Amino acid sequence: MVNGRDFTGKVVLVTGSSSGIGEGIVKLFSALGANVVVTGRKADQVKRVAQEVQDLSPKKLKPLAVVADVTKNGDLNNLLNQTIKTFGKLDVLVNNAGVGMFSHIKDPNFMKVFDTLIRVNLRAYLKLTHLAVPYLEATNGSIVSISSIVALVPMKLGTAYSISKAGADIMTKTLALELGPRIRVNAINPGMTQTNFDASGNSGADPALVQKIVTEMFGRVPLQKVGQPLDVANGVAFLASNDAQYITGANLVIDGGILYNSGGIL
Repeated sequence: MVNGRDFTGKVVLVTGSSSGIGEGIVKLFSALGANVVVTGRKADQVKRVAQEVQDLSPKKLKPLAVVADVTKNGDLNNLLNQTIKTFGKLDVLVNNAGVGMFSHIKDPNFMKVFDTLIRVNLRAYLKLTHLAVPYLEATNGSIVSISSIVALVPMKLGTAYSISKAGADIMTKTLALELGPRIRVNAINPGMTQTNFDASGNSGADPALVQKIVTEMFGRVPLQKVGQPLDVANGVAFLASNDAQYITGANLVIDGGILYNSGGIL
């Protein structure tokens, strides 16, 4: 039986892969034999992860390291151009770079928060996908976008964030229809995951209230533990693999069971 998780010879681009969930994803793909692209906004983090990624590669394959801001069209064009110039193709695109910010509809800066979330969590996904489609068609490739369980159930202070992630979900479904049979398109909906992700961000939300919500969420996780980046990475690798060759337009929830114990999240 063929090992579906062998990505030898494949090229995988993971946005936001210099930290958090993206770092876990790009490291797993490297360990599974892929040529990978490490990218993020901070050069020092990109350099660190690139070295660690190469150490994990069975053949010590050197990753492509690109500093990029996904909200800038020029950076996205350069990111994809450098990928094709270096590796000659693209097999898997993982839309992961994101920002999380809580904000109440009555907050004075709510629309500023909303615009930021849409720009990072949705427009950047769509723009890079738009650029990558011709290359993914050539390889019968796969797209996996990182969404969230808050795209599926409501959460206090999460209106803007939930809209951005729900947009990524419907993008996944419509693109699955448009891009089949050449490209499969799926999404991961993580729950609470251990990262350096600061959900209060610059949103102006009360940090104490945000912490209260996070604590209450944890209390509702049936498995009583916070997910790790590797938990999400394993899901991404599955959806990008031949083991998932008949799966497209799907949402894979990786949340320790909180979706069904949310009471309409908090």
